[in-house]
Amino acid sequence: MNRNQLPELLAPAGSMDAVRAAVQNGAGAVYLGFGTFNARRGAKNFTAEEMRQALAYCRLRGVKTNVTVNTLVSDREMPALLNDVRLLLEAGADALIVQDLGAARCIRQAFPDAVLHASTQMTIHSLEGALAAKRLGFSRVVLSRELPLEAIRHITRHAGVETEVFVHGALCMCYSGQCELSAVIGRRSGNRGLCAQPCRLPYGGKNNYPMSLKDLCLLPRLRALCEAGVSSLKIEGRMKRPEYVAIVTRIYAAVLREGRAPTREELDTLEKVFSRDGFTQGYLDDAPGPAMFGVRSKTPERQLKPLYDEAARSYAAGQERACVPVSLSFTAQEGHPMTLQAGDGTHRVTVAGDCPAHANSRAATADDVHKALSKTGGTVFGTPDITVQMDDGLYLAARSLNELRRQALDALAQARLSVPPLREMPLPADRPSTASAGFSGFTAQVRTMEQLTDALAELPLRTIYVPLGELVRAERRVTQLIERGCAIVPVLPRIVWDREQEAVLRQLKTCRAYGCTAALCGNLGQLAPVQQLGMEAWGDFGLNAFGSAALDALCDLGVRRQTLSFELRLPQIRDLRKPMETELIVCGRLPLMLTENCMIAGSTGGCRRDGTGRCAHGAYYLTDRRGARFPVFREEHCRSSLYNSQPLYLEESEYRQTGVTYARLLFTDETPQQAAQTARAVLHGQTPAFGGPVTRGLYRRGVE
Repeated sequence: MNRNQLPELLAPAGSMDAVRAAVQNGAGAVYLGFGTFNARRGAKNFTAEEMRQALAYCRLRGVKTNVTVNTLVSDREMPALLNDVRLLLEAGADALIVQDLGAARCIRQAFPDAVLHASTQMTIHSLEGALAAKRLGFSRVVLSRELPLEAIRHITRHAGVETEVFVHGALCMCYSGQCELSAVIGRRSGNRGLCAQPCRLPYGGKNNYPMSLKDLCLLPRLRALCEAGVSSLKIEGRMKRPEYVAIVTRIYAAVLREGRAPTREELDTLEKVFSRDGFTQGYLDDAPGPAMFGVRSKTPERQLKPLYDEAARSYAAGQERACVPVSLSFTAQEGHPMTLQAGDGTHRVTVAGDCPAHANSRAATADDVHKALSKTGGTVFGTPDITVQMDDGLYLAARSLNELRRQALDALAQARLSVPPLREMPLPADRPSTASAGFSGFTAQVRTMEQLTDALAELPLRTIYVPLGELVRAERRVTQLIERGCAIVPVLPRIVWDREQEAVLRQLKTCRAYGCTAALCGNLGQLAPVQQLGMEAWGDFGLNAFGSAALDALCDLGVRRQTLSFELRLPQIRDLRKPMETELIVCGRLPLMLTENCMIAGSTGGCRRDGTGRCAHGAYYLTDRRGARFPVFREEHCRSSLYNSQPLYLEESEYRQTGVTYARLLFTDETPQQAAQTARAVLHGQTPAFGGPVTRGLYRRGVE
């Protein structure tokens, strides 16, 4: 490990006390939330004045500040978001962590000097995804937590942007940015910063927690991440108390700085302050499975009190540590003002003091000056390098030396706190809307080729979406359907790791040879590869298109049809400016989660990632405390997808006037006969026979 090129240690800060806790215990950077546009709206967060104070506190001490504006942003909210961004940049925020593609586009255009980091909510998990983020103006990507070391190393070496990796804290069961469970069942959207964590609840029995993962702890693997070239090591925990931040930051900072393995005591301490049946590093080791699952195990308060008391002292008032090394250069000549230069490697200031006279009795020595100038207690500065040049025989008053030191350090502090003038540009004209073309008809998406019966194919559907893997396994059937005029479009897996990319491209080339001319893409990293094959890239719901600016950004990337977020209300959909064809899911079970760990057999064992385990075929169901049954399917590469317990159904009159181009029928656990019957009913303006309760989703209710 090259200790001169260590990655920054990025600590969470949900309050001003947590900022002090992180900085005083060795964080090289902190990340903070502000206003309503951050993914931890439930944290205390900061007022405008508190944010200014926090940014100044960190700036003075040489600690970088990354501020989260990482939620989806509606059209009406965009002006408020840009006002927040203006405040943050004027106050000296070093970077903004962003999820929403439209927010990133507007920030980049309005504030061209702003540094943007792609939030983990953007689900960037491949080299192509990182390259797409770079094209969008991001200088850093926060990688998905599910990636193994091999994938992190590959992306880091070839992307041309910085990479940030979570090393400690809570693990979501779902890929970040792809979870709709909390939103759909309780209006508490993870994409809007208010996830209620229903995944931590039992399903199918009191002691069955198939979606609760242990906390992450990569402390023993810091050397490997450093050698992989990762730029930032991130500790999760903006909802945690300041003492927790202090303890975790101190331990990680020490292990990172000293380039050593953690001690047993350090690991035990981390487990005491917060864990869920211990820790895991299963994703980094490419070993998901039962060992990764766990529930909260609390340590008795009496055992934590000494740890927390010690931690609180580390950032208490009056405990400031000298964290900024300063070089001082003192010059004194008889009859001339003595001068003191102070430099921190970036800034240099010079101040002048009294004119020293010849000493009548004891003359000052260089040691006297050195001693006076090194008294920096109570400041952020330390003075490891002091040089003194002075005539012999001078009288130098201690008061004058102390005042000179105070002036120099105050001037240096002001230089460190200065923020460059903010450059702001007008936003460009909006892209023209194409919504005037009006509603053009229905599309359907099947999960299996068995659902694509002749009865379904003969209906006047504008497009039929089929999973990519299903298409390549049914060449004869697919070519026959295309020859009969069916517009079949492959649906790409939302998650495609780099080691899976080659096989996916081969499958896409096969579909292109069938006659498929477009592909449905659920991730940024899929757009360019599809286009490079000469196919149109259409955006699926996984791209979280929530506002007009996001549609503009996707249009910039060449997307020609985009499925809108189903977290939008119908009036919001109506008011969107639509620069390309748009699509809305109006019938079927909504997708709620996409997981790397197997939800069917992951917590109990029996999952074989080669596709031969008991989770390999058919639909399984998770049953919640109220008896609702959520279908779970095995996806490609043994990932899992969870769907809503109730099917969605909107009357045509509800969405026809919203300006969307297409309405999609989504079939998952329906039999082939049910799929065809449902589609026929919808196309004929009739209510399908669902055989149970249905939901309008969030189109009426919206999310908080």
